[in-house]
Amino acid sequence: MGTAEHVPLPASEEKAKEVESQQSDEPDRGQWTGKFDFLMSMVAYAVGLGNVWRFPYLCYKNGGGSFLVVYMLFFCLAAVPIFIMEVTIGQYLQKGAMEMWLMCPLFRGVGIGNVVIAFMCIAYFCVIVAWAMFYMISSLNSTFPWETCSNYWNDASCITGKENLTELTKIKALASSAGLHTQTSVEQFWEKRVLMDTGDISQFGGIQWELFFIMAAAWLIVYFALWKGITQARKFVYFCALFPYVLIFILLIRGLTLDGAMNGIYFYLKPDMARLSDTSVWKDAGTQVFYSYGVGFGALIALGSHNKFDHNCFKDAITMCFINGCTSITAGFAVFSILGYMSHIAQKDIAEIVKPGVGLAFLAYPEVASNLPMKQVFAVLFFLMITILGLDSQVCMVEGLFTALEDAFPVLRKHKKMSLGVTCLFFFLLGIPMVSYSGSHWLTLFDAYGASGYALLFVVFFEVVGLAYGFGAHNIRHALHEMVGINLPVFVEYIWKFCAPATSLVLFIFCIVYYHPVKYPTGEEFPLWANIFGWFLSSCSMIVIPGYAIYYLLFTNKHLTFKERIRKGLNLDGSFESPAKKRHVRNGGEEMKFIEAQ
Repeated sequence: MGTAEHVPLPASEEKAKEVESQQSDEPDRGQWTGKFDFLMSMVAYAVGLGNVWRFPYLCYKNGGGSFLVVYMLFFCLAAVPIFIMEVTIGQYLQKGAMEMWLMCPLFRGVGIGNVVIAFMCIAYFCVIVAWAMFYMISSLNSTFPWETCSNYWNDASCITGKENLTELTKIKALASSAGLHTQTSVEQFWEKRVLMDTGDISQFGGIQWELFFIMAAAWLIVYFALWKGITQARKFVYFCALFPYVLIFILLIRGLTLDGAMNGIYFYLKPDMARLSDTSVWKDAGTQVFYSYGVGFGALIALGSHNKFDHNCFKDAITMCFINGCTSITAGFAVFSILGYMSHIAQKDIAEIVKPGVGLAFLAYPEVASNLPMKQVFAVLFFLMITILGLDSQVCMVEGLFTALEDAFPVLRKHKKMSLGVTCLFFFLLGIPMVSYSGSHWLTLFDAYGASGYALLFVVFFEVVGLAYGFGAHNIRHALHEMVGINLPVFVEYIWKFCAPATSLVLFIFCIVYYHPVKYPTGEEFPLWANIFGWFLSSCSMIVIPGYAIYYLLFTNKHLTFKERIRKGLNLDGSFESPAKKRHVRNGGEEMKFIEAQ
């Protein structure tokens, strides 16, 4: 028989192949160009306010050393395995958090949940940046406004910590007669000047206009850092990743030289075994691990998707996990040395020195700044550090969210500057209630219910299950070997398939069974309606996972049987192939067979 005659493709098919080729090349995604760009981007993202702001206050709230014990347990069982999994899958599939689930469409709701959680967190991060910038501007005064009790916002209960015994006794008597407890000048500056706090989530009171305009400036910085894509914001990423470490070590060295610092360190490191039976310690430690390492937000997947196919993401991920853990612990040393000093000057127990809450860093940092030579310079640097940590994490989270949206709606990539501007404007408007006089309580609600806690644990559980069983733990291991030549031991698959999901599931159930409503820093519970609204925020990211799975099984691929839909939804037919691998093969890489998911 003769050679088969070549039949030209119809114009429509030829055009379709051309479009497919263009899409597979994905010219607009952008890739990291420098050797350390990806590592620095992860440092900028994961090392942030979660380490310097959230970790110390949770550690303080939960008795110091007992919290560290539980934290390290979750670090080994969940944080490191899931971190590696997310980075690997992002690099291998070259997709954002939503579109990567094309490889296992039954779990696509997880990608939507990632986006919703990122949405909640993005809503308030620039508010924290605004607090830090407010302090930075206030630090330019010759005498810090939080150093004295002679300001218009101070009342009779104010103490500076520099009073002698006679003066202190007199102030306590005056405060007691007025039905007040003594407060430090630092606390009163935070509550009465920065926040103008009404003390009640339902009493908005008005807008704190200074914070409003500072927050607007923060969002402009985020927009201009991203308008050309994060891979082009190299100098911004490197500066934001490295500069805060200089400032953390300055803070630590100075804090350790203060009177009473060792008492704070002792409180920090000494485990209170009785606290290990407290459910809030386990809940806070577990959620902090996920929150601090940024798993479940989709940003790590997005950052990994900008890597070249053969980049050694495993080495970067392991390095990043230990950098992150060490940063949290070092920041804890710095903050607790300062709390020890505050305890010393106020003659109070460390557990009573300040109210545990979102404002702890803004109470401890100003105190140490007041006791440094060239205090204005160091105060500006300290609050600049918090500002940078907040901005770089915000930039990476917005990138993760926007990458997922771009992949789902490619038209956004064609009009990136405009669509990114609309996105930033939307989140700015969403943050306005959090710069009202009750704003810190709204931020606490979003933080406790929307961006961490129950919602985050629920989404992470299904993410790990979807990757370990849908895509296949063995395929993740194979993908890592295919990309960088690293052959992980087989027991890693068991960690991905059993330990990591079990940890997040048990912790989720544990938190539900021993649920505690969110409380004010004073210990009083939020009103019932606020906690109900908080559960609504949590449900926004949780309900989409079973919801999308039901939608997929009932309303898609109707020509298939129900069993075939399940097989297709879990990719048991092996129909999905990595676009990254296709490009690698087309560009001259060695042809390697994709192992079907089981």
